[in-house]
Amino acid sequence: MFIITYILTKKAVLKTSIDFVWFIVFILYVFVLHHLVTYIAVGDFISSTYTGYFYIQTNMINLEPFTTIENTFRQTLPTMPTIIQIAGNALLLAPLSFFLLYFKICKRPSMAILVVFLTSCAIELIQLAQTTLITGFDGIMLPDGRSTDIDDVILNTLSGCLGVVVLYSMPALRKRIGKKRR
Repeated sequence: MFIITYILTKKAVLKTSIDFVWFIVFILYVFVLHHLVTYIAVGDFISSTYTGYFYIQTNMINLEPFTTIENTFRQTLPTMPTIIQIAGNALLLAPLSFFLLYFKICKRPSMAILVVFLTSCAIELIQLAQTTLITGFDGIMLPDGRSTDIDDVILNTLSGCLGVVVLYSMPALRKRIGKKRR
């Protein structure tokens, strides 16, 4: 996390004190994102029993696009955790694309969306590695709903597009903030 924060800090263009405050919010977002999607406490490994039997939990992998999304909307009454999962993935990386463009870390929207796509793929691969690693220990539980799902990548990428749309729908706001501080 330190390396990612360092890289973002070196590439960000901060023009005003408001930009600095927004950059702090961005860094906090990156840490919260890590905690939500890839964090497993080291203490869990220390307090558990090592069995050495590692296997891929194929029941926790979905590689068929739109299956999870379609199943959610086909339910007569979707459960709240399922709705939160879908909505959360549809919004999860919007701040990432927004801030990548806002701070000029990425110069073009297509590059920001590519970064969001690659970030989403990395999250899913890390979650796959974690679910496989955890099988070798007795006593570690995954967070509820943790799985590797292509639909998460699709929704997260759409969320990146949403962040771009939000940023480009208010360019006058950024100009006004910049002019007020000069």
